[in-house]
Amino acid sequence: MCIWTGFILVTRLGGTGVLTSWDIAALRFGVGASIAVFFLPRILLPPFKVIALFSLFGGIGYAIVVYAAFRMTPAAHASVLLPGALPFLTAIIALIAVDSFSRGPKLTHTQILGDLLLLCGSSSWAVFTLLLSRYPIRPLAATVATTLGSAVVYLPIWWLFLPSTLGQAPVSEIAVQAIYQGVVVVFLAMLLYTFAVSRLGSQTVALLMAFVPVVSALAAVPILGEPLSLLTLTGLAAVTAGAILGARESHETEPGLECK
Repeated sequence: MCIWTGFILVTRLGGTGVLTSWDIAALRFGVGASIAVFFLPRILLPPFKVIALFSLFGGIGYAIVVYAAFRMTPAAHASVLLPGALPFLTAIIALIAVDSFSRGPKLTHTQILGDLLLLCGSSSWAVFTLLLSRYPIRPLAATVATTLGSAVVYLPIWWLFLPSTLGQAPVSEIAVQAIYQGVVVVFLAMLLYTFAVSRLGSQTVALLMAFVPVVSALAAVPILGEPLSLLTLTGLAAVTAGAILGARESHETEPGLECK
C-alpha cells in the first residue's frame, strides 16, 4: 500500500513535469525489462496467451491510460478512482455506474477526461487481478512475463512513432521516474502484488488496496499543493468505508483463509 501511495504522488509529479506520458511509460517498461531479463534463466515463462493477457491488462493497457490521466487530473481524483474503485470493478468488471451530481465543484472537460481514463486504468488492473487468479503461476514468473511482454510491444512503438521530450527533461526528473516507475512499481510492487493475490485471493487484495486513497490524497496537499474539495473528501470517505465493510464481509465469509 505504501508503494501504491507513492505511485500516485510520483506519477502526478511526473504529469506536471517535462516528460510526456509516453516517456514515463517507456521508462517504466525499459528499466523494468532490464531487471526482468536477469531473472529469465531462473523461471519458467507461462504460455504466450498468458503473457499477452498479462501484458495487455497489467502492463501496456494500464500504464498508457493512467499516465495520460495524471496530466489532466489531480492526485486526489486518482486516489479515489484507481485503488478506490478497484474492489468494485474487480467484483463486477462488466458494470460501471457513474452517478451525476447536480451540485459541487465544477470539473473541467480535461479533468473529466482524465477521470474517465483513470476508470479505464482501474478496469484494466481489475482484469489483470482476475487473470492472476485465473492463471496461478509463480509471482516472479508473472512479473517477468508482464514486464518483458509489455516492453517488447511498447518500446519499439514509442521509439518510432510517439512524441517524446526525454532529451529536454532534467536528469533529476528522468531519474525519479525511472527508479520509481521502472524498479519500485513495475518490478517490486508487481512482484509483491502477484504474491499477495496468490495467497489472499483477488477480491481480498483489491479490498485492501482501497485503503490507499486517504493517505495519497492527504499527502498530495502538502507535497503537490493540490487542495481537496468537499466532493473529493466525500468520495474518499465512501471508498474507505466500502473497503472496511467489504474486508469484514470477506473475512466473515472465508473463515478458512490463511496467509502462508
